[in-house]
Formats: sequence, structure tokens, C-alpha cells
Amino acid sequence: MTDPVRSAVELAVRHLIDLTPEQQSGRRAMLDWLRLEFGVEKPSRKLQDVAQLDVDTVAAEVKKARGKKNPLTVADVKRLKQEHTATVTPLQTLEGEALNLEQKVSDLVNAAYGLTPEEVKLMWDTAPPRMPLAGAPVVT
Repeated sequence: MTDPVRSAVELAVRHLIDLTPEQQSGRRAMLDWLRLEFGVEKPSRKLQDVAQLDVDTVAAEVKKARGKKNPLTVADVKRLKQEHTATVTPLQTLEGEALNLEQKVSDLVNAAYGLTPEEVKLMWDTAPPRMPLAGAPVVT
């Protein structure tokens, strides 16, 4: 690996490491808020990955967690939308930034190994189902 490539990888990885605690604390804050404000004691798998959800999906998951005996009011939905904008939208920005950095690291490593676009495509076509960046576009 050449020095410029190594430096670029190190910089991207450092930034990813810095983003991780921000992402984790944002997710925890949102789940804590849902627990305290809406009684969501056991968030669904979807809610646990709240940064991947739009506001309607968050509302649907909270509604499901509360059950039929404790429906959401119009005011509750409004509060959920406001909190989604305040908390989840910035999380989604962080997630996008992290994904771009991960893709950059992947591309730099592929280039460092001298992989051709065909080899990169083969690698992604045969990647395990839970591979990070699964289905990543071929960028070289």
C-alpha cells in the first residue's frame, strides 16, 4: 500500500471511529426518549435501528409497542415527528457519512490490492449475506 493510500485509509478510519460514539449515543437517546415518553420498554428490531426509519415507520413501531389499549393521539404523533426531525434526521446524516467513509475505505483497499472491476464485482457477488456494505456498488 502506498503512503498516500495508507494516509487516506487511516484518515477515513479515524473519522469512522469518531462517528461511532455519536451514532450510538444518538440511538440510545432516542430509545430512552421513547421509553420515557411513550412507554416503549422493549423496542422492536426496527426501532433499535431507528436511524434507518422514516417518521411514519417510527410512529407505526411505537403504536405497535404500545398496543391497542394505549393508542397514539394526534399530539403524540406530532411529538414523534418533532423528535424524529431533531434526533433521527441528524443520525441519518451521520449514518450516510459513515457509509460513504466505509465505501471509500473499501475502494482504497481494493485499489491497493490492484483489483480489477471484474474482481471487485466477483467479490461482492460472492460476499456473505451479512457482509458490511452488502451490495455495494462497484467503484474503482
